[in-house]
Parts: sequence; C-alpha cells; structure tokens
Amino acid sequence: MAQPAAFDKARAKAFTHRVIDDMAGAVKLHLCVIGVRLGLFRDFAANGPADPATFAARTGIEPRYAREWLEAMAAASYIEFDPASGQFSLPAEHVRPLAEDTHPMYQGNLLNMLAYGMGPIEQLIAAFRSGGGVSQSAFPPEYYATMQRSSGLRYDNLLLDTWLQDMPDVVAMLERGVDVADIGCGRGTALALMAKAFPNSRFVGYDAFAPQIDGARQCAEQHGVTANTTFEVLDACAEIPRDFDLIFTFDVVHDMTKPADGLANIRRHLKPGGIYVLQEITAADERHENRGSAATIKYGMSLTYCMTTCLANHGEGLGTLGMPEKVVRELCTQAGFTSVRKLDCSTDFVSLFEVR
Repeated sequence: MAQPAAFDKARAKAFTHRVIDDMAGAVKLHLCVIGVRLGLFRDFAANGPADPATFAARTGIEPRYAREWLEAMAAASYIEFDPASGQFSLPAEHVRPLAEDTHPMYQGNLLNMLAYGMGPIEQLIAAFRSGGGVSQSAFPPEYYATMQRSSGLRYDNLLLDTWLQDMPDVVAMLERGVDVADIGCGRGTALALMAKAFPNSRFVGYDAFAPQIDGARQCAEQHGVTANTTFEVLDACAEIPRDFDLIFTFDVVHDMTKPADGLANIRRHLKPGGIYVLQEITAADERHENRGSAATIKYGMSLTYCMTTCLANHGEGLGTLGMPEKVVRELCTQAGFTSVRKLDCSTDFVSLFEVR
C-alpha cells in the first residue's frame, strides 16, 4: 500500500503502542471481571497478602488458575508482588475501586456490565450491516442484575442525601404525601428507597421491559415497601394511565423510542403544580466535545446497549450521550414545560434537572 507523502513513522509507531496498551486494557477488563465474580479482590482486602497456593486455598479456586491470574494482575499493576516473600497483595488504595462494593468509588459493577455488554456481539455486528438493533432479551439476566447493582450504588449514596437535598420543594411534597411515578423504573431501586424514606407518598413504577418489573417487585419486598408501591409494564411513549404530582426518570429518556412523545406524555400527566425530575447521563452539547476515557466508555455502552436496544424497538436511538443539556431544554420546551433548572448536584457523569 502506497504511503502518503506526509506519513509520520514516529506517529504511526506511537499509535501502534497505544493500540497495544488499549488491548491490554481490554484484557484487564476480563481479568477484573473474573476477580470480581469470584471475590478474589475481596479476599485480598479481608485476608491480606498470600502466595498462590495459600490464595487458591483461601478462595476455593484451582491453584494453577490462581497463579496465572495473580501473575496477570501483577503485570497489570492492579496487585503487587513481593519477590522476597513470594506473596501477592492488593494495595490499600486499590481496595475501594475493586473490593468495597458499597463504596461510591467501586467499579466492579461497571466492569461486569462492560463485559456482559459484548455478549451478543454477533447480533450487534449484524445490526451494523443491516440496521435494526439487539433486543433487550438478548442480554443475560446477570447483565440486568449488575445494572441494578451499579445504579443502586449510585442511588444508595446520592439519591436521598445529595440529589433530593437540592430539591426542597420535591422533598416537601414527598413528606406531605403525594402520587409519584418512576418512568422506566428498571428494577425499582430508586423508587424503593424513596418509598421507604417517604411512607406518606404513593409510588408507581413503570417499565416497558417485563423482566425489569419482576425484579422491581422483588426489590420492593426486600425494602419492605410493598404497601406504598406498585409496578406495571408500560411504554411511557404510548400512554401514562393516570396523573401524578411528581414524576421521575433516571437514565431513561435517551432510551425512549420516541423521547419527544415520552416527555409530552409526562407533561400531560403531571398534576397542576407538579414537578418532573429528569436525570440523564452528562454529555457535551456538541458531540465533538465528548472526548477522553469517560466519553469512550459512554459511547461504548451506547453502541452495545442503549442505542442498539432502542433501535431494536424501532426507536430513534438517541444513545447514552444523546441528552446533553441543550437537548434536554429543547425537548422539555417542546413538551410544554416552562422551567428547566439544572441542579447544582450534577456531575461530569450524571446531570439532574427540576422541570415544571
């Protein structure tokens, strides 16, 4: 193949090394998923350093696999090796991201989701060629359980003590006792937390994917809130059967088949004086500004789940990064809302809006 006159060999070499580094990152992902699934990082956190034989005995895995995994993780600098003692260890600074599954810094759930998201890869490649998408049913139940744990960790740490504290009017309504809907409730973690914290209010969770509703009912039972919660299979883009004082959507609008119709339905079924709380994945207003590691992960999750599952349902397929602030304001205005306030608790990962 003829090379262009301006071909930069040094740049080509540097990029080749970058590709190799990225391939190593992909390998680390799968090695970490093994560690998360088998509790290997948690063992280090609980029991300290170990040689391969001791580690295998402690974790109940085969010694040969233990040694190879330990060497691979040490090569990746996720764990450390002491030649003098022959022991491997997990640095204290690595415990929270890899072993403390209740800490906000924990990354195990996202690692699992990224790995499971590549499961229907052949279907995804076919969709690239012929259009359409990969249906939600193509993903294993563990994918959705991991999704619940990932979002649940965020809700456990932020929903009541941070997000709602930035919305005093919403809190006052919840304390007084109002009708609340969570559109696209998934497995119901956010709704269950609010139902437990605000027993005077009545909560309904809607989701278009039936298996999620089954999980939401189980979540409500686990939280002891079956008395003030109900769940229904429903596509909010088609219709919402009743009116509510408060309506929430958490990471949902970008997944709607027809986002404009969905927001119009929400506006239509919000009672006078009601409030709509919209939470979305943070994105730049201009697509070319979405760059770097976080944006790469978001685009990857969009291609492997959010966008493709929406397209499978004949939707618009906005994708994970399809609801930047500019689009949020445009769609809310089109739906008939007159006030959109971006909350101060928004971060580089999630953005929240109080809409009236």
